[in-house]
Amino acid sequence: MKKAGNILRTIIIIILLCVIAFSGYKIYTILMQYRAVDKANEEMVEEYVYVGEDGWPEVDFDKLISVNPDVIGWLYIPDTNVNFAVVQGRDNSVYLTNDYRGRYSFAGAIFMDVNCMRDFSDIETLIYGHNMHNGSMFGRLKKFEDTGYLEAHKDVYVLLPTGETIKYQAAVGTYISVNDDVYYLPKRGGDPETLVLSTCTDDSSDEERFVLICNYEERFQGKETDN
Repeated sequence: MKKAGNILRTIIIIILLCVIAFSGYKIYTILMQYRAVDKANEEMVEEYVYVGEDGWPEVDFDKLISVNPDVIGWLYIPDTNVNFAVVQGRDNSVYLTNDYRGRYSFAGAIFMDVNCMRDFSDIETLIYGHNMHNGSMFGRLKKFEDTGYLEAHKDVYVLLPTGETIKYQAAVGTYISVNDDVYYLPKRGGDPETLVLSTCTDDSSDEERFVLICNYEERFQGKETDN
């Protein structure tokens, strides 16, 4: 009987060790995936963006578009982690699991809704990005719910391959229903009014999304410092 008890304890210990080892492996794999996302984003900026002494980013769109013709612009919010190429796929599922190069990535890419015009000329333009738990992609967008943070980071820019820049002003960061009017597109027949950045909630709710709503301010050629 004692021998049987020892065998049972040994089996239980082996099972627990296997569970711990498997859990450790899964955690390690997830951490490595997140690190790969951070590294890819860092390399994207290093490869395609030049920042001069004036602090203004200049994007090599010719090089970017040669890598992936789906690239339509660059989204930039100074002094935040929002500094990404923007793509638009044949449907809204493509860039949920592919990066700006079109390569598989569980973090996806920052992408425009398929129903929006590529030149950002709609009344409302909608851009999506994953809420990554390490804060990458749109993982820090929820900081804009804080009024103080929003006021300190109001300038939102979209740089275009044409050499134009569109400037928006961040107006509000808030949680909305997935059935909210902002998701009913396209909205055309007037001048541009809003840019909406949308991401999932921390609990991945099927009912809500977090959005940063930005009001259109101006469209100009070249750097803001030139205007």
